[in-house]
Amino acid sequence: MLKELRCEKLLKNKLTFHSGLNALTGPDDGANSIGKSSVLMLIDFALAGDDFLKLCANVIENVGIITIEMDFIFDEIKYSFSRSTNDPKTVIFKSEQNSPEKTIDEYRFFLKTKYNFPESGASFRSVVNPFFRIWGKDNYNPNKPLNSFPSEPYSNIKPNLIKIFSLQDGLNTLTKEKSKIEKKKNILKGVFEEGYIKPLTKRDSSKVAERLKELEKEIDEIKKSIENHSINASQIISEESIKIKSEKDDLVRTLLFTKNKLKRISDNLTYGSTLNKKSFDKLQDYFPDVNIEKLAKIEQFHSGVSKILKAELKDEKEMLEEQLNSLTLAISSAEIKLLETTGMLEKPSGLVDKMLELSFEEKNLREQMRFRDIKSSVESKVSELNDEITLKTVESLVAIENTLNISMSKFISRFYENNPVVPQINLLENRYEFSHNADSGTGKAYANMISLDMSFLEKTYLPILIHDLIVFSNIEDHAMEKIIFEYSSSQKQIFIAIDKLARLSKVSQSLIKQNEFLTLSPEKLAFKKSWKKRT
Repeated sequence: MLKELRCEKLLKNKLTFHSGLNALTGPDDGANSIGKSSVLMLIDFALAGDDFLKLCANVIENVGIITIEMDFIFDEIKYSFSRSTNDPKTVIFKSEQNSPEKTIDEYRFFLKTKYNFPESGASFRSVVNPFFRIWGKDNYNPNKPLNSFPSEPYSNIKPNLIKIFSLQDGLNTLTKEKSKIEKKKNILKGVFEEGYIKPLTKRDSSKVAERLKELEKEIDEIKKSIENHSINASQIISEESIKIKSEKDDLVRTLLFTKNKLKRISDNLTYGSTLNKKSFDKLQDYFPDVNIEKLAKIEQFHSGVSKILKAELKDEKEMLEEQLNSLTLAISSAEIKLLETTGMLEKPSGLVDKMLELSFEEKNLREQMRFRDIKSSVESKVSELNDEITLKTVESLVAIENTLNISMSKFISRFYENNPVVPQINLLENRYEFSHNADSGTGKAYANMISLDMSFLEKTYLPILIHDLIVFSNIEDHAMEKIIFEYSSSQKQIFIAIDKLARLSKVSQSLIKQNEFLTLSPEKLAFKKSWKKRT
């Protein structure tokens, strides 16, 4: 727990705390602007919060850089730290050798570990933040008591709730399984988007199924023809045959490309001779104004270039002719290999090509159908897991709801006598509702919220509450006294700001004074000076 906070800028340089109630008291006249909320916010800062920097910026502006030192006691061992407003992302671990500087995230992890949060539980700040109800944080609306800030979405609140009540293990298993399946789904999506496999609609699937039947029929007919020649049809559609056929097709394509290239070079060598004067005379018959002398000069230049390139063109022609011969031999060799694998040396290769062509098509179509089935199976599994996650979530929320409602009923019955109306929380799949039922007065609404906070403190690993003066607005004195008693009876830490003690009984006043860590008034300002008056 937080044992001590030290700050040179505070009225009291050392604040000492203990388990149960820790009270910051104000004057009986209820004077404001004396620093009560700022001190509670500074405690939040000591507990790894960041709101002090923004909500108490005027304090920093008027008193300068604020450095705090804080001591914690865990298992009877003291741990000391230091944090400053000019470098809030860094925390000095003073208890460790050489007092190393560490990040605020490391400090938060330390607190999570030492406060015995489950390893798979929520983070330290996500647990405590909703229950540090300090003026300015806007998390003290008694109708929305689970919100850390007014617009916080339920999609953030719900998983945090389940973690705080340690009911996430079953959901984690389902979520991990869903994550694995969704990876497969994304891989399949990439296969379709990149065009490796064509996605099939229901209409396409019907067409593919019909085409597969046609292919089976055609292949059967070829098989029968092959059997008439005592040839093993399975040899034709073997992987080796398909591989050779694919290589042959590549060679044929290369052959056609080489022939075209060779033709272009041959044309250049055949028709690339120098134009003569008669050619220009014919041109002048159609274009009388053409400059014959200029054309002749250009042609002389081109002729010179052609002479230089002609030798290179001849060399390239010879190389292409050799390549053409090699390709022709390679294609012949591939055809012989193909016939050898099928045992059809004495038969025409057309039958083999047809069989392989149909086999290619059949293989591609079956791949499309197979991937369609895999895609359907994966999507079905994701949907099934979503349903299981929803069901498990609802079961967890119902369990949390029942626990909180029973506990709130217990605390409200302690705060109020004569069978008081109890609040009720409903945790739905897409929202939550906090009902005050028949008694919705302002004071009772805030007392209902306190009963919820006390239920969390008792039933979960939430270690700390902070309740500012705003939380006690309009609560009847007799109920306030019972609440103070419950605070002081807790084994965990509760920090409050309270004033107007004279309205309470002597017993309650004595209890608050026994647990007081700081008292403030217009003469005793939290940060020693006021900046509220105009100058």
